[in-house]
Amino acid sequence: MNETDERPRWRGATMVTDAEKTPKGSARDIGYGQVRLSVRQLEAFRAFMLARTTNGAAAILGISQPAISRLIEQLERSLRFELFDRKNGRLVPTPEADIFFEEVERTFVSVDKISEIARDIQAARMGSLTVATMPALAHALLPTVIARFATQHPRARISVLVFPSTKIEELVSTHHVDFGLGEFPFVRSGINAAEFCCTPYVLAMPTGHPLAALPTVSVTDLAGVPFISLSSNTAARHAIDQQFLMANVPLEQYYDAQNSGVIAGMIAQGLGVGLIDPFTARDFQGRGVEVRPFEPNIPFRVGVLHPAHRPLSRVGREFLGMLQAIRKEWGVK
Repeated sequence: MNETDERPRWRGATMVTDAEKTPKGSARDIGYGQVRLSVRQLEAFRAFMLARTTNGAAAILGISQPAISRLIEQLERSLRFELFDRKNGRLVPTPEADIFFEEVERTFVSVDKISEIARDIQAARMGSLTVATMPALAHALLPTVIARFATQHPRARISVLVFPSTKIEELVSTHHVDFGLGEFPFVRSGINAAEFCCTPYVLAMPTGHPLAALPTVSVTDLAGVPFISLSSNTAARHAIDQQFLMANVPLEQYYDAQNSGVIAGMIAQGLGVGLIDPFTARDFQGRGVEVRPFEPNIPFRVGVLHPAHRPLSRVGREFLGMLQAIRKEWGVK
């Protein structure tokens, strides 16, 4: 736009500038009651108040000195009060200009803050994430992921909810969380499920237990051995019971629990042996529990769930990527 294009035109009692060709409410217009001001006018005024000369203001905005003068004149006409006294060819701010500048500066600081927030969102440095997880992944894996994630995204807010897999499925389907980590199978509609891991349960036993002498423990090796099982409402319990039945091995079971962490805790107290997931096994290393591979293989299959019609945020995608990376680092397939 050349400098002559910036001259105002008058429509009745209302001034019209080229900036007003932009639709009202756009990024180039700001409304103050019945007065509409162009952002360019405010930029010129702000630049002058910071530089205190028209030449300095022109240098800040990269336009000519006459253009700065015209924009300020247009602003004064829009406001219907004088911002400057003209003395000896110089602009001297009035008290009204100082008051108005405070408001303009607050506005520009807010815009700068919005720009900063936008950059942070773009870089996934900030945002919020609510994750629902089964207990097996809550005690060691997720804290490890969050600690690493926080070094790269210190302003991200993360909430972790711990529930059984059936409850996680419900929370995801009703959009109460951004994504969930639960054990297959899933039956609800309105969710997308992708495999996070599929890895065998391992047999855990108290440190120094006779079964520790075996490189791999089979179901027949458990005859007469007190066994702590998962609760009957868990996905793996049916598979465990079936293996004992098929091998015709009586199940010496006095205790059961809904998650591997509780089972591992009872094993550490010497109450028996039991099958636990590899994440819990890692968490209990050096805590009175040792593990061996178990045959036949009983899979621990975990899925990542998220609402079908709501894509993950940038923060969510990066967090999930880091979750997958640490799983691989831990050697879990």
